[in-house]
Amino acid sequence: MRIIIAIATLNLIACSSTFAVQQANTKVLGAYSMFAPSTTEAPNIYARVVVDGVLNDANQCPSLLFGKKSMPMQLRAMRPDQTHFPVSVCEAKISPNTAYTVSDSQFSLAPVTFDPNKIAVFGDTGCKSSVCENNTAAEPFKTLAEQGAKQQPQLLLHMGDFNYRGTGGAISGDTYAYDAGDGGYGGTSCGLNDTYYSQNALNSPRPDTWSNWQADFFAATTDLSATAPWIFARGNHELCSRAGIGWFYFFGPGANLPDAIDQQQCPSQGDYNQPPQSASAHIIVQNSYTINLKTLSVWVMDSANACDASADNGLTKVYQQQYQRLNVRSELLKAKPMWIMSHRPIWGVEDPTTKDTLNVMLQTALKSTRQGKLPEHATLSLAGHMHIYQSSTFAASTARPPQIVVGNSGVSLSDTNAFSEFDYALDSQNAIVNEQGKFGFLSIKLGKDGAWQGEFLDESGAAFLTCSSETTDKQAVCRTK
Repeated sequence: MRIIIAIATLNLIACSSTFAVQQANTKVLGAYSMFAPSTTEAPNIYARVVVDGVLNDANQCPSLLFGKKSMPMQLRAMRPDQTHFPVSVCEAKISPNTAYTVSDSQFSLAPVTFDPNKIAVFGDTGCKSSVCENNTAAEPFKTLAEQGAKQQPQLLLHMGDFNYRGTGGAISGDTYAYDAGDGGYGGTSCGLNDTYYSQNALNSPRPDTWSNWQADFFAATTDLSATAPWIFARGNHELCSRAGIGWFYFFGPGANLPDAIDQQQCPSQGDYNQPPQSASAHIIVQNSYTINLKTLSVWVMDSANACDASADNGLTKVYQQQYQRLNVRSELLKAKPMWIMSHRPIWGVEDPTTKDTLNVMLQTALKSTRQGKLPEHATLSLAGHMHIYQSSTFAASTARPPQIVVGNSGVSLSDTNAFSEFDYALDSQNAIVNEQGKFGFLSIKLGKDGAWQGEFLDESGAAFLTCSSETTDKQAVCRTK
């Protein structure tokens, strides 16, 4: 498999005692902060600002204002085709515990803390074009995001699948983009060894575009993004064959900033009229990384390419190596509670009547490590991908953390069934599984020593499920109110 890595050059951040004078007026379209991995132990905090137009010089970027000082921003490298993305992203490494405003705009960013105690979790938020039309902001995600902002969170987690409006249905006719086996496409190789069709190939009739990103994410999150930094997972709708171009530009964790890891981008997507005969050279798997906070660490895995139903291709080895590195690193470092963050669930029940489970590739990769399991201090697994809420709670003897699927934050639900609970054997281990087809997001309050309490909130802000780190062999991690 081929991974494309940009060569980073480090640019020192300069601050001046007076506000910077802008050399060009730029319209700010969005602003957000995010945690990202660093070449040091402490994570980086980035501010990113999306501005209208294709800028050619960092001097055209807005500045970040704090107190009586200002900070210049750099142009984000490796921008997409300006025809489809007539915007620019400016970015800067920012300090914790500092409030910023974006010059010549109404956008602001709240102070970032390394010790958050209120966390909001969203997943599968985009809106299908059959539901949201004419570039209107994604609903009900916008309403849920507004309710999330009212909770005044200090950390935002997104479990992936941001962009549905630009990635739904066929590219053209009955030709579908590579989707790593989702929906059964690709046979035993999950499309890896099949003809590779990409929305972003040369001559594609349906490329990834800014307008879909703007409608499905940015228009819905203005208030929410002002409250706290994000940690972004990558979903299968953000594969390079779908909306991966925009994901790496807007949310990719690499940058040309101090202590940053290298920025990555999607490799060549081939020619739509003469498609490649294999996906291998045209996909990318972002290396996993850990965001170390004061009392909690979050391990982020890019599971976008992980086949749900099969482990019969070379990507299983890639995920095995990531789990292996996680376990080795965990043995070397002082343990603190760790949350696993992945778009595709490691253990999900797709259909209890047919015994279909997700994710076979991740399950196989994990079992193939020397330890054969997650680290002992991995206390919670968070995922999306399934368009419902679902949790799986294992007996303490299995050494598996509970898993919560937050796949119900905006995209059309896979079902609208009432709350149900059942026992189920997941990857050979018994679990209490429950699920509900209702829109919502997970609001969590952290306690001492890794303990936490949470609620699923709906569009009105009302709680319909309670969740807790305190479970037993007979009590699920989440339950009805």
